Amino acid sequence: MKRGNPPQRRTPLRAKKPLERKTELKASGNLERTTPLRARSKKQEVKYRIRRPLVAELLEQRLVCERCDSARSTDVHEPRMRSRGADITDPKQCVCLCRDCHNWIHANPAAATADGWLIASWDREAS
Repeated sequence: MKRGNPPQRRTPLRAKKPLERKTELKASGNLERTTPLRARSKKQEVKYRIRRPLVAELLEQRLVCERCDSARSTDVHEPRMRSRGADITDPKQCVCLCRDCHNWIHANPAAATADGWLIASWDREAS
């Protein structure tokens, strides 16, 4: 397809002329949010209200990391992660770990899955 000549300017460009808006921006325009974004949805916040005491109770009961059996447990980990359909309020799906082991599991998902510390979303029997 052959194109014609480029469009011609109606007015010549003026050097060093500052750009001007034809209409002023409103003070409450779309540039600033009047309310901050929520960190979690209301539905997730309800689950976390149930989860916080559960985590405190689990960490009191299981003092030692379940992976290395040497360090104090500080984190609660779900082998079937939340993104894979885990219920964060079920204590049967929680494992207490130290921070180093928890970081290792998320940094090495293939090895952690082979060792059983992560469960795939399609693996229903491993629950």
